[in-house]
Amino acid sequence: MATLLLLVIFTGFIGLGIPDSLIGSAWPEICLELGIDQSLAWTITTPISSCTLIASLFSAQIIEKLGTKLVAILSTALTAVALFLTAYANSPWAFILIGIPLGVGAGAIDSALNNYVALHYKAYHMNFLHCFYGIGVALSPYLMSIAISFTSWRDGYKLASLIQLVITVILIISIPLWKVHEGNTNQDNPQTLTTQKVGSYKEVIKNPCCIPVGIVFALSCVIECTCGLWATTYLVDVKNATTSDGAFYLAIFYAGLALGRFLSGVLTVKLTPHQVNLIGIAILTVATVTLILPINSIAVALISIFLIGLGEGPIYPNLSFLTPEHFGEENSQRAMGIQMAFAYVGVLLGPALMGVFAAEFGMQSFAPFMLGATIVLALSYILYSLLYDKFKKNAQ
Repeated sequence: MATLLLLVIFTGFIGLGIPDSLIGSAWPEICLELGIDQSLAWTITTPISSCTLIASLFSAQIIEKLGTKLVAILSTALTAVALFLTAYANSPWAFILIGIPLGVGAGAIDSALNNYVALHYKAYHMNFLHCFYGIGVALSPYLMSIAISFTSWRDGYKLASLIQLVITVILIISIPLWKVHEGNTNQDNPQTLTTQKVGSYKEVIKNPCCIPVGIVFALSCVIECTCGLWATTYLVDVKNATTSDGAFYLAIFYAGLALGRFLSGVLTVKLTPHQVNLIGIAILTVATVTLILPINSIAVALISIFLIGLGEGPIYPNLSFLTPEHFGEENSQRAMGIQMAFAYVGVLLGPALMGVFAAEFGMQSFAPFMLGATIVLALSYILYSLLYDKFKKNAQ
C-alpha cells in the first residue's frame, strides 16, 4: 500500500507541475491576441506567486486541520477550475483574478506533499517525486504547442484543466491508502516519525539553517521560473523560432528538469543529497556560460536550456528531503512552509526582474540574467553548506 500511495502522490505532483509552464509557453500568443506588451508577463505571474507564498506560510495550520490527503484533493480541484476559467480570460485583469485560486492551490499542495514524502520516504523517492513534477511541466508546453498549431492557446488551458480533473478523481479514490502510515514508524528511514509532534515557527526561525537554506530555495526558483516564463519569448525574439515551435522548445527545458531529478534519484542511492546538488550546480554553470556565448544557433540555445533544466533539477527536491534533518521531525511541516515561501519569493522576483530587464534592454538580456543568477546561487549554496556543516558539528 505504501508503494501504491507513493504512485498516487507522484500523480499529484504531475498536477502541481501542469499549470506552471502554461503561461510561459502560451505567452507570445496571448500577447498577440490581447494586445499585451511581452515584458508585462510578470504582472500575470505575480498574483499567482504571491498567493502561493501566502498559502505556503499558512500550510502547516491548514494541513493540521484538514490532513495532507484533503489538502491535496482540494488544491488539485481548485487548480482545475482556475485553469478552465483561464481559457475564457479576455483581459490582463481576468488573468490576475484567476491567478489567486491558482496560487493558493499550488502553495498548499506543494508544502503538504513535500513534507509527507520527506517524513515517510527516502531521498530518491523525493527526487522521483519532483521528477513527476518535471513531467507535468514538460507535458504542458507540448500540449500547448499542439493547441496553438491547430486551434488556440485557450484549448491548451482547457486540456490542462481536464487532466487536473482526472488527477483530482484519482486522489479522491486513493483516500483509503493514506492510512498506511498512521500509527507506524518507517523503520527504513531513521529521519521519520509517523505521528508528527507539532513544533513552532519560533524554533524554526532560530535554527541557523533557516535563512541560508531559504535563500538557496529562492535562487533555485529564480532560475527555474525565469527560464520557464521567458525561454519561449527569448527563442522567438532572439533566435527567430516560431511561436508554436517556441512552445514545443520550452518542453525541452522541462524535460531536462525531469531528467535531472530522475538521475538525482538514482545518484542519491550512492551519493549524499549535497554531493548531487553540487554536481547539478556545476552543470548549471556550464549551461548558462554556453547560453551567453555569441553563437546565433537555435540548436546551441536549446542544448543550453536543456542543461539548465538538467542542472537545476536536483536542488529543490534534495533540499526538501533534508528538511527533517535540518529542523527535526516535529518542526518539519512549519519549516517546509517557510522554505516554500522563500521558494515562491524567488518565483515572484525572478520573472519580474527579467521583465524589467526585457523592457529596458530587450530579450538579449535573458542570457546574462541567467548567468548572473547561477553565480549567485553557487556562492549562496557554498555559504549554506559551510554553515550547515558547522551546525552539525555543534549539534554533535
